[in-house]
This record gives sequence, C-alpha cells and structure tokens, in this order.
Amino acid sequence: MKLTHKISMVAGAALFALSMQNSANAQMANVWDGAYTDAQAVRGEQSYQEHCSECHGTQMQGREEAPALKQGAFIYNWDGMPVSVLFQRLRETMPLDDPRGTPRKVKADILAYIMKQNGFPAGSAPLPYQNSRLKRIQWNALKPE
Repeated sequence: MKLTHKISMVAGAALFALSMQNSANAQMANVWDGAYTDAQAVRGEQSYQEHCSECHGTQMQGREEAPALKQGAFIYNWDGMPVSVLFQRLRETMPLDDPRGTPRKVKADILAYIMKQNGFPAGSAPLPYQNSRLKRIQWNALKPE
C-alpha cells in the first residue's frame, strides 16, 4: 500500500471519529434546554416539602449537615455532569431514613423542582426518571453560549 493511500485512510478514520464525537455531543441536551415541565416542578415542590425540607429546609437553604440545594456551591458541584449522576445520588441516599421508599417518578419531580429553583427553564417534556435517558442531559451551571 502506498504511503499516500495509508495517510488518506488514517485521515479519513480520524475525520469519521471526530464526526461521531460531534454527533454524540450534539445529541446531549442540557438543563438550559427545558428538561422538565412546570406541572412536574409543582408536583416536585409538594414532594420536596414532604420528603426533603426537614433536612434541607423549606427554601432549600440547608440545615446542619444537609447542604443547600440552591445556587452557590450546589449548582457548581454538578457542573458538566450528566443529570443521571445527581438523580442517582437522590435515588440512593435521600431521604436518609428511607432512600428507596420514595418512587423514582417522585424523585424526578423533586429534581424538576430543584432545577426550577436554580433558575433552569421549564420545557414541554417532563424530566425522565430513567438513568439511561437522564445520562443524555448535562447539568451546566451557566447557560451555554
């Protein structure tokens, strides 16, 4: 095989890999795209008050060992991660007294309320409760340009 043919094959493979990466990135939504609905956030507020406010405060301000869930360190703590990482943390560890006692759909509603309280816009589709779908939504602390 001639050297020029090998170079063009390598260049073609590199371009293909780059286009696949760009395609995957293009399919990744983020929290600024409207990842939940207003109705879901309303349900989430009720569930938050019932399941989370005792530790995190009625205004998400945090208490003692439980961190605040609004702005500041919280919003940047998850920056650049798929929403599935935060959802998995909620699912496996919250509330402390019975993490598996709250259904996944309810936890998705709570996360929608948390997103609303952090200034992320609502959209037309509810936030999913399946990790495979939540992996496709990225948490960005700042709105991408």
